[in-house]
Amino acid sequence: MIGKKLGILKESKLIDEETEQFVLAVNSYLLEQKVIDNEEHLDMFLTHIAMADARQKKNEPVLSMDEMILSEIQQDEKLAESKALWQELAQYSSTEFSSEELWFIYMHIINLLKKTQ
Repeated sequence: MIGKKLGILKESKLIDEETEQFVLAVNSYLLEQKVIDNEEHLDMFLTHIAMADARQKKNEPVLSMDEMILSEIQQDEKLAESKALWQELAQYSSTEFSSEELWFIYMHIINLLKKTQ
């Protein structure tokens, strides 16, 4: 399912081959490590990191997260687990993500982790 979406994003020149491979590697890792067992739950996260990777490569700024949402994420019991998982996933990318982008990524990972409970 994600392969088709990535193909469309690549054909539209919104992402490049490197981003596509990064997202596919993340998808495989999360399924192989049984972080999540349902690919449908991964869709929003994978699409987000594809677009985040593309934004970072183009030096496009991401809007800062709403302070209330940021505060909720910072207090979430899954934040440390989210950050640790991102460290594993980030190894598949050569892109350096801004702190603003990372908070959105952490939010998506927290949501993923909560779906597996």
